[in-house]
Amino acid sequence: MDKKPVVLYKTLVIGVIILFLGVAVQPSVATIQPEEEINAEPYDYLFQIIIDLVNNPDVKKLFEQYENDLLKVDIDRSVYRKILFRNPRLFRSLIFTKPSLTYEYLDKSYNYGIEITNILGEDKALEIIESIELTNPEVLDELKNIIINDENLSGRNAMLKEMNMEITHVTPLEDNLVVCITLGLIVITCVIAGVFFLALAGLLPENLYEIFLLVYGVFIAIAFGCYGLMAYIGCFDFLP
Repeated sequence: MDKKPVVLYKTLVIGVIILFLGVAVQPSVATIQPEEEINAEPYDYLFQIIIDLVNNPDVKKLFEQYENDLLKVDIDRSVYRKILFRNPRLFRSLIFTKPSLTYEYLDKSYNYGIEITNILGEDKALEIIESIELTNPEVLDELKNIIINDENLSGRNAMLKEMNMEITHVTPLEDNLVVCITLGLIVITCVIAGVFFLALAGLLPENLYEIFLLVYGVFIAIAFGCYGLMAYIGCFDFLP
């Protein structure tokens, strides 16, 4: 029997435990208090909206209500093999970069998403987004109502819709609008990393499993926030 896969899993588990152990004393989604006003740059503006949306108290209650069980996605093992063999550095970064609701992590996720799409191809990247299922279809309506009833969020998202129609694309999926694709690339990164992370968590004893669930919750919160924004501004009307 080949023991290499077992050794690989054990190595990954040990490495990730060391990296993420500090999460045990942190909430699953930390509140970020930006020190400066929103930058007019499109990506900064978009990232700030994601941060504000996921940090919204009503959205947090939504996460708690569903216990982070908001999204289901079908990712076959060939996706991970392709990333690992084609770009080991990217694979390591996906797994060993602690997720956080910050400009820095969202920017990294966006760029990782571009690299993933270049490896997997546009069709496969879109297939991953299309494979996402909501555990409860009504949750998007709940999210939309939260946005509509929050003057700050609704105003910013109205501006986001306009930006989506005006900004030229600079991403691998060139036939689509740049704000939609930016959100989609972050979703791809977070669900790929999150699903793999959850699989690793299944190899752990219960006390460590709970810690890993906290980290998984951050991946899902970011992915759901971006996915919800895609639905709110009509991205799925443009995706093929």
